Amino acid sequence: MKQLRNHILILTFISLITCQLAVAQKLPKADIIVALDGSGQYKSIQEAIDAVLDNNSKRTVILIKNGTYNTEKLIVPASKINLTILGESREKTIVSYHLYDCKSETSSNKCPAESWALWKDNKDLIRTSATLTVLGNNFIAENLTISNTAGPVGQALALTLRGDRLIFNNCNILGYQDTILLGKDGMLNYFVGCLILGRTDYIYGGGIGYFQSCEIRSYGGGWVTAPSTPENQLYGYVFNKCNFTYVGNSPRKGDDGAKIAIGRPWHNYPKVAILNSEMCEQMHPQGWPTTWNMAYAPASDKLHLYEYNNTGKGADMSLRAKWVGLREISAEEAKSYTMEVVLSGWNPMQNITVAKNKK
Repeated sequence: MKQLRNHILILTFISLITCQLAVAQKLPKADIIVALDGSGQYKSIQEAIDAVLDNNSKRTVILIKNGTYNTEKLIVPASKINLTILGESREKTIVSYHLYDCKSETSSNKCPAESWALWKDNKDLIRTSATLTVLGNNFIAENLTISNTAGPVGQALALTLRGDRLIFNNCNILGYQDTILLGKDGMLNYFVGCLILGRTDYIYGGGIGYFQSCEIRSYGGGWVTAPSTPENQLYGYVFNKCNFTYVGNSPRKGDDGAKIAIGRPWHNYPKVAILNSEMCEQMHPQGWPTTWNMAYAPASDKLHLYEYNNTGKGADMSLRAKWVGLREISAEEAKSYTMEVVLSGWNPMQNITVAKNKK
């Protein structure tokens, strides 16, 4: 009987080890592993980024194990090129911070002051309130959540993007105001299979952004985009096969039930194209209901605010604002808004690790 019991215990132990190995084998290959429980080389994401070789021509993959990483304001310096940050799980690998813009001269208009004080010596990092600032080229983030948790208090970015050829695949990117700043004119940014959440101007700046098969989720009462496309730049933001949705229970009183504008012009000559997408009934029928600080917006043909082949109650263009540059384009014109054309021949899909991963 004792021998039988020992045999069962041995089999149980072997089974447990086998299961643990199977789980470990499911983790993708990585050069560096970050884990809060100490099972990786680092517990800090920034320390892992800093450990990557400068100007490395080979891609470096940092795997971040599940957990909530909410004590660091992160930056990928310009010298850290060809870097991938890969989460173990889109929903359970959470990278967040809480800094926001405020009126406080003593903390360079960033709050909370005690959080600003931790990062004030790095000018590139503290330039905006973003949880993650990317300056390095050829950066990829996959399979994780990036958020700013400050709420409806002013500018509170999840991402500041100033590098070129940046990819976000299968990510949740969450904020309220100014969630994503495409912060450098002409730089290429590609988002695929992502959930992007916000209320006020939450995709903004002068960079080029191609959004493929993303959910663009809005609290009521605000504007999805605030583009500032330079006059000589052919493209601003392109949304293809995206789903524009509405969410209630906003953290700000008065949002729930209010209409969602496609955008408002920030400055320069905004360019936004929405193609083959689903638009919820909460979309504002005018699309662009305000000129904000751009009195010339309605009369300028240098603004390109285009829509094509969209569906859903919010896609009805009959009541759109009567601006010269706002119109439905033809099938022939839509050919100029493919990924290959907008991204000047760059194919970001070649570099993606998590090709098809559910939320």
